[in-house]
Formats: sequence, C-alpha cells, structure tokens
Amino acid sequence: MLTLGPDDILLDCRAKSWQAALDAAATALTEAGLTAPEYREGLHAREAQSSTYLGNAIAIPHGTPESRRHVRHTGVRVLQFPEGVAWHDGQRVHVLVAIAAQNDEHLDILRALTHVLDRDGVAQALASAESREEVAKLLAKQAPAPRLDKQTLCLKFPAHSAKELALAGAARLYQGGCVNTAFMSAIAERAPVYLGGGYWLSSHAGPELAPALALATPADTRLEEQGHPVQAVFCLAGQADYHLPLLERIAALVESVPGETLANADSTRALSLLAGETGATATRRVRVLNPHGLHARPAKQLVQIAREQPVAINVRLEEGSPSSVSAASLTKVIGLGARRGQWLVLSAAGAGAEAALDALAGAIEGGLGEKVSPFERGFEPAAPAPADIKAYPTLAENEAHSGVAASPGLAIAPIFVMRAPRFDYPENATDSEQELGRLKDAITQGQAQLAALVRGAGGEVADILSMHEEMLDDPELYR
Repeated sequence: MLTLGPDDILLDCRAKSWQAALDAAATALTEAGLTAPEYREGLHAREAQSSTYLGNAIAIPHGTPESRRHVRHTGVRVLQFPEGVAWHDGQRVHVLVAIAAQNDEHLDILRALTHVLDRDGVAQALASAESREEVAKLLAKQAPAPRLDKQTLCLKFPAHSAKELALAGAARLYQGGCVNTAFMSAIAERAPVYLGGGYWLSSHAGPELAPALALATPADTRLEEQGHPVQAVFCLAGQADYHLPLLERIAALVESVPGETLANADSTRALSLLAGETGATATRRVRVLNPHGLHARPAKQLVQIAREQPVAINVRLEEGSPSSVSAASLTKVIGLGARRGQWLVLSAAGAGAEAALDALAGAIEGGLGEKVSPFERGFEPAAPAPADIKAYPTLAENEAHSGVAASPGLAIAPIFVMRAPRFDYPENATDSEQELGRLKDAITQGQAQLAALVRGAGGEVADILSMHEEMLDDPELYR
C-alpha cells in the first residue's frame, strides 16, 4: 500500500503559478529517484484532462497511464506552499501530494486523505505547519471519536443556576484535555438553551476542540430557572460534524427519559441511560476473562450465541463511551477491542430478554471456548508499542537483503510480485436486482468454499476459517 510519512515532505516551497508548482513536484519525484524527468509531461497532461484538486487546499497530481513507463519506483512527495498557489480551477492549494505509481496505487492515497477533506481549519493548519512531522500528522489524522464517559460526568454539583452547571461540565471537558480556555469563555458568555423535560444545553464548536459531551446534574433537584426545572445540563464541544452522534444521544434521551430520572442517577446509571438502556431494558454486567480479550475466535462464539437468542442483544464497554453495538455483528464486537479484565454491559428488551442475557453472560464468563482464569485486578491496558520499531527498509537495486523465515525448509523459485487488482465497473448498476442476485450468489459460493476448507483443515486453522465463514453472515457487512 502506498503511504506517506515525514521523510516524504518538503516544506516552505514557492511557485508563481500552478504550472511551476507541477514542475517543482516533478523535480522532487525525480530527485528522489522515483521517476525519470519525462514524468513531468505526464503530470501536466493529467492536469489538462481535469483538475487534481482534492479539497481543503490539497491537490494530488499524478501522471497519465501512458506516463507510467517513466515511474522507476512507486512513491510520493508532499510539497507545502505556505503562501498558496492559485490552481487552474479557481481553488487555492497549499499542499501538493505528488504521486508516482506504476498502477492504481494512488487510490490508496485518495482513500487515506478523504477524512481530512471536510475538517475545518485543515487548510490553514497545513499552510502554517512548521515541521514535516506536523504536516504528516495533519494528513494522517483520523476522525476523532466523540468522547462521553465517567470522566465527563459532573453529578450532584452544588449549583444555583443552569449556567453554573454548564461551567462545571465545561471544566470537566477542560480537565480531560478536550477543550481550551476559549471554549470556557464561550460557555461563560452565553446562557444555556432549554430543551424541555428539565434538560438544558450549552455548546460551542471549533476546529481546535475535541468532540465531547459533559453532563452536569444539580445537587438540589428542585432547582428552577425561567420557570423551568433544571435537572440536567449538557455541555457540548463540537468539531465539524464529529459531535453529531452526541447530539443524537441527547435528542433520544430528552424524548424517552424524564429529566428527574437522570438527575437522580449515579454515573453508571447515567451512562446506561445515555446508551438507551431505559427501564424497559434488561442489562447484565460481565467481565472479559479471555487472556487476549475478545479477539476473533471468542468473538465469533459470542456472536453465534447472540444470534440464537429470541431477542436482539447489544453490548458495550462499561469503561468509556456508552456506545452499544449489536452482539450479532462480528465486526462490531471485534471493533470494541475489549481486553482481559474489562467489563461488558449486555442489554436487551422484550419477551425472553432476561434468559437471553443469562445465556450470553454465562458463555462469556465461561471463556467462549477458551480456557480462562479469575481476574482480581483492574483491566490490563494495551501494551505500548516498542520505541525502537523502525520502518521497513527500501530495497535498493543490486543490494542483498536478509529475509525472515516464515517456515522451515528451502525453496528456490522466481519471485512473484502481487499487485492490487484493477477494477473497472460503473458506479451505479443498470439493473440493481440483478446485481443483488450476483452478490447473494457470491456470498453463497464463498460460504460453501469456506465450509469445505473448514472440513478439510481441522484444528486452529479450521477455527480461523470458520471465523471468516461467520463474517459472511454479519448483517453489518450488508449495509
């Protein structure tokens, strides 16, 4: 996969025109040994076909298919233009991600950059960045996960007004590193908005903020303001649209849970209510005892048991955000990243919910097919990555490199280079029903092939293959 890092970045470049900027990009690729000088014509020819401007002051010039013969090695060079370059489509560009690819590897860069295109403030940050590491971090930064956990709760606070509660919530966000002093000032300057049912909201958005939600409840549940009860005040830090899931949680809570219920809740109950676990929802707490947490094989057992139950079961981590996922989705369960010692909260509603939760909780306590032992301490954090890990070396021509043996024995054969396949098909189908039928047939064939492999493999290999077979039944993959 084609990636970019600090060593690929050139700072403080200057160009009087977009043509000169392309020339500078071509020179950078050639000086890096990635392309021949003739690749320059390919960059200009591709730009003549259509603009390579991607968004948020970023352009990704790359050559035409015909110019690929001038690519010596696949690679990328990032050129920063602090003063900007007027692009031929009317946009202003501060960063060129110049790509030299021998096939369609530039699509990897496209996919990696899509998360920065709608993020506020990225263009200015790229223009003013003073180090290569800073530019690389901005381009590689993933969408922030909205934060809502026990550390952002401020319950039973001795306040005399909704604004005091809003400031108490803002202080929790500040202590957690989610917001800055400007956020605190903005919350202090504006009055909270009444949402109804005893709920109030105070919010401020900015590109420098981490999306997060604090909840503050008063020590005196009889507190009133402007003729309305003050039973819960939310303090919301917004960034782009990353905080929208938090707004959805607030809306669902206001609609379904009386403010007085939340005002009298402790932190565990408050997070439960925010997760949608109301009085009609049955819940169970169960600890993960598996030595390596909920990795693929125990997660597969959990999903299979959940699917056997007469009601839908959700699962979430008790520590952290109250975000539940379907226990019937293998990808979602694995995505929780539950480690040994962490508590899971299972929830379900409807006839048979209690028995269903008992069955799943019992299976988790039993290890989900793995040998487990009791746990006496707090959950074990993930081990930090070693500080001395180095990037894989670039293979130079006519230079010997030692390989790492994957299995015993000796084999002598030509090297086979695997390249990503190139798909050429329309974005929209002319006959959607026909394409859905093809998809179902492909899944059926895949299941049959995997089942045959499982029967012939046995042991640990069979377990791994059966996990892949289970993923084909994951409802989340059909969305």
